[in-house]
Amino acid sequence: MQKTIKFYLILMTGLLVMSSFAVTDSPAGMKLKMPKKIDAIVQSKCYGCHNSNAKFDKPKQKLNFDELSTLSPDKQLEKMKDFASVVEEGSMPPSRFLENNPDKKLTDDEVAKLKKWTSKAVKKLSK
Repeated sequence: MQKTIKFYLILMTGLLVMSSFAVTDSPAGMKLKMPKKIDAIVQSKCYGCHNSNAKFDKPKQKLNFDELSTLSPDKQLEKMKDFASVVEEGSMPPSRFLENNPDKKLTDDEVAKLKKWTSKAVKKLSK
C-alpha cells in the first residue's frame, strides 16, 4: 500500500515538474488596442465581412477581427501590415460590394484614422 502511495506521489511530482516546462500554443503577444473611434469605423465598415460568423470564408481568412487579438505577435504584425496596405490602396471595401452598399465606403477622415492606427500598431508589434 505504501509503495503504491509513494509511486503516485512521485508520479504526480514528476507531472507537475514536466508541466512547468510544457510549450503551449497560446499567444504570448500583446493584445491590439483598438480605440473607440477605430472600433466604430471597423464595426460599421469592416466587421460585417471580417468576423467569425461572416457569410463568406475568404474575407474571414484574410482578416478576422474576432480572432486578431488571439494571434501570435508575428501573425498580428502580418495581419496589420496587410490591413495597412489595403487601407492605403483603397481596395477595401471592394468596389463590387460598394455597388450594393455605398454607405460602407470609407470616408477620407476614416481612411486617415485607420492609417494612423495601423501605422502605430505595426510599429508597436515590430518591437
